[in-house]
Amino acid sequence: MTSDSSFHVVVVGGGVAGLTAALFAGRSGARVSLVEASSEVGGRARTRCEADFHFNMGPHALYRCGPAEEVLTELGLSLAGAPPDASRGLAIHGGALYQLPSGPLSLMTTRLLGAREKIGLGRVLARFTKLDSTPWQSRSLRTFLDETFPSPRSRAILEALVRLSSYVHAPDQLSAGMAIAQLQQALTSGVRYLDGGWQSMVDGLAKKAREAGVVLHEGLAARALETQPEPVVRLKDGRGLAADAVVLALGPREASALVEGGRDRLLSEEAERSLPVRAACLDVGLDRLPDPRRSFALGIDEPTYLSLHSAAARGLAPGEGAVLQIARYLAPDEKPDRAEIQAQLESRLDALQPGWRRELRTRTRWLDLRVAHALPTAERGGLAGRPRVDALESTRPGLFLAGDWVGPEGWLVDGAFASGRDAGRAAARWARSRLHG
Repeated sequence: MTSDSSFHVVVVGGGVAGLTAALFAGRSGARVSLVEASSEVGGRARTRCEADFHFNMGPHALYRCGPAEEVLTELGLSLAGAPPDASRGLAIHGGALYQLPSGPLSLMTTRLLGAREKIGLGRVLARFTKLDSTPWQSRSLRTFLDETFPSPRSRAILEALVRLSSYVHAPDQLSAGMAIAQLQQALTSGVRYLDGGWQSMVDGLAKKAREAGVVLHEGLAARALETQPEPVVRLKDGRGLAADAVVLALGPREASALVEGGRDRLLSEEAERSLPVRAACLDVGLDRLPDPRRSFALGIDEPTYLSLHSAAARGLAPGEGAVLQIARYLAPDEKPDRAEIQAQLESRLDALQPGWRRELRTRTRWLDLRVAHALPTAERGGLAGRPRVDALESTRPGLFLAGDWVGPEGWLVDGAFASGRDAGRAAARWARSRLHG
């Protein structure tokens, strides 16, 4: 325990979950140190600027009315942005382009489906937002689709919408309950693209953290975590940070490696069984968009996606420029050939925006990007099967977890925010109890 009248929380990892945990611990009265190995905080939420174009690490969208928005509101952090316009969205099937059935009118007018298929899909979608996802948590998305949709093309459309809302391409492993809930959130609340990219969120969190007294140690890597007799975070420069409580805001593999060299049973099991969610992405900055009508396209029989983020979010591109993000969702066991994947993404862009190469100013490739640390599988019951923030309480008291793979609430950045909030508060409570115990 610290020798003075205060208590100390150390957060390892400076992504969204770590920044959130540090902020809530600091606001609870703790002295907080955050340790981040990279030269700047933010993790996968950082935005890179090149030639006045701003690129997130792949396509990013913030779900409205979800845990992330709730936490941001609680922190008093307002972020500017706008929802994308999907009214003229396109569907890609068999290499041809169709109107994407994103609502009742487009469902009735699209040539992607026949008359009977439209009626059947319309009936399912009409009651989809009220569907109870609970009975489906331990069943796969594949099972749900096979039992719910008689038409193969209708099943393919719903699977594509799940990929879009969850970033997951794993129908045989993904919890149908999680997929249903995520798509319901997308259909009822929608998303926002943030002005200036997600760096605006990172900068806002970092500013709030500093205002709460958090000391951010950027470019300082943790080497090991000792938990007995007192928690000490050993740094790669040889120093040690003694703590009353520690939050590991890392992925399961990184967290496991830090604690006793991977010998903690719970963390090693999480590291072994987690299936990372991945995508291949091509982001391009164009001086001008060749065809403004084609701003959104979703692959139906192929796991691809294209969106013009600069149409909704301000400050991503200069003048008449455009930021287009093209992605292919990768299956858990897929090992893509980088040249082949890049060729596929560029070919898709050729079909949707002919002449884009003449307008190209800059591009960024993420050909094997980790979207999330652990797929919510049907085998584990969806989000409820993830470890709690205090999962190590009985064996390593004072050690807490945070990240997009932790806690029963929220997927993607929603999970990072929710677990970061809960871990920060729990760490501060634990440290305070030791001080006064």
